[in-house]
Amino acid sequence: MTVSSIEGFVNANGVSLHYALAGAGRSVVLMHELGGTLNSWDGVAPKLAQHFRVLRYDQRGAGLSEKVRDEFSNDMLVEDFEALAAALSLPPPYHFVTVAAAATQALRHLEQYPERVGALVLCNPAPGVDPSRAAALDERAAFATREGMRASLPTTLALSYPPQLGDRAAYEAYLGRYLANDPVCFGFAFRALARTNMLHMLPKIHCPPWWSPVAMTRCVRMPARPSLRRKFPARGSNSSTRAGTSCRRRRRARSPFCWKSFCRDEHCD
Repeated sequence: MTVSSIEGFVNANGVSLHYALAGAGRSVVLMHELGGTLNSWDGVAPKLAQHFRVLRYDQRGAGLSEKVRDEFSNDMLVEDFEALAAALSLPPPYHFVTVAAAATQALRHLEQYPERVGALVLCNPAPGVDPSRAAALDERAAFATREGMRASLPTTLALSYPPQLGDRAAYEAYLGRYLANDPVCFGFAFRALARTNMLHMLPKIHCPPWWSPVAMTRCVRMPARPSLRRKFPARGSNSSTRAGTSCRRRRRARSPFCWKSFCRDEHCD
């Protein structure tokens, strides 16, 4: 199947953002993790683009996007996306797919523009930081800025992506991109996360599709976080629902934020 795609740069919200846009259909937005790039989605985006209009982009200070020297906030990152989507004429509703700290941006979109959000898929979400932990993240940010990305590996990447998890070649490629981060912008992003807490939005997700503590790589089971899972409404949540399980069995209420609006599973009713 031939899928149309474009890649380029757009001046949005005062910065140059590198993006890739492919496919046709409903708008799916892939948001990479702190320290990642749009390449974090290389294994996912091509297949999604066979069914949807898929946007992925390097966020402010990451990948090939502009390296800034002014602090930025989570709200500024939300504004970056809105400006990018407008420049590319990408229509809402947006179906956000996020990894880790990018969940804070999708949840902020939901809070500010609920009518513009079609669905949320939060992978390994980090939806916010308790103020009591802000100082520790500030210290980690300062260390990376001062000593560089390689020196910060033991307290950053080594904790979230151990080399033994998954394909070694994929890990080495990711490590190379991670080390290429501008440590100043990396520090800005960490400090932005330290001052963001969107946990209050989790109960407002009307219809969570499933809760799965299973890592995406090689299906290695990881410990669940009951404290985070309890933030979601009880309806529709599930401790380990697998892709392909019938939506009928989950019997959830219709909602603008239901996975049903995004799911193409042949078993869904």
